[in-house]
Amino acid sequence: MKKFLMSILCLMCLCIFAGAEEEAEEKKVQFLATSHREFSLFSAVEDGRRLIKVPPEKDLRILEYGEEWCLAEYDGVTGYCTTKHLYRFRSQQPGVCFVPGQRMMAGFISFNDEVFIRGDTFKGITTRPGQLACVAEATDDGYVLPVWRGDVRISTSQATYYPFVDWQEAEPGDVIGGFTTFYGDQQGKGKALQREHNIVTGCERIHDTVWQPGEVFSFNALCAPYKKSNGYQYAPNISADGFGYGGGVCQVTTTLYNAVLTLPLQILDLAEHRYIGVVYVPQFFDAAVGSYTDFVFQNTLPYPIRILAVPQNGILMVLILRD
Repeated sequence: MKKFLMSILCLMCLCIFAGAEEEAEEKKVQFLATSHREFSLFSAVEDGRRLIKVPPEKDLRILEYGEEWCLAEYDGVTGYCTTKHLYRFRSQQPGVCFVPGQRMMAGFISFNDEVFIRGDTFKGITTRPGQLACVAEATDDGYVLPVWRGDVRISTSQATYYPFVDWQEAEPGDVIGGFTTFYGDQQGKGKALQREHNIVTGCERIHDTVWQPGEVFSFNALCAPYKKSNGYQYAPNISADGFGYGGGVCQVTTTLYNAVLTLPLQILDLAEHRYIGVVYVPQFFDAAVGSYTDFVFQNTLPYPIRILAVPQNGILMVLILRD
């Protein structure tokens, strides 16, 4: 009798675990994310049993995202973890699961007049008529322009607005996504012109490129190596000594990355400069390139796309069009 009861209990446990595994397998992966510090996966939220330790800088598959807790899989084990211990989210269902914290752009504006743009810790630049910038919101009261880690409101009299066309309804030539970042003398550390030269060089090498459905874009394939012999100048960067050839080109990558996020394009490779990020975009939304890092995405849209990358004396604009 005792052996019979033990057999029944074992069978019940196997059924429970099999059911949990089947449920986990049925869930589609929403994101890949990276551990910032060591933590554990738990069998349940808060008071659950510890299942496995996750070391720092390891990738996890996120099955369910929540602001406080995520259901994640690491090394074949599925459990719950605290969301604040994760970063570098990469959507595995682009267009459906949006990266936590990302800013969606509504369209872009063309400045009608000279406008002094200053926001967050950015000391500012004066725009020129005809310069372009992406905006997050467009209302009758004006346009919300993200500047570094803050927002600036532009009045409707100061600019003309052009909304993005939904990618599913776009015709050839329509603008379907984009992003803007700002740069200026305060980032130059005495070499602002050299940094701007590198930004212009990076833009020239990705500008007006066309990517067919299924084709993979690699920033390094077009722009590396970041050396003097490849046309780059010595300028500030995020490194141990703070300078290097090609310093500033990562702002091109970062602007392109945020433009790609506005569309259902699949990001394949991404790296941040450091955990705290860079000043000209919100934390976790920069994209570093170099000898060991690249920014790579695949065109998963059903038509070709064209990338436009235009530096405008302090305004770096990337637009994505249906080709």
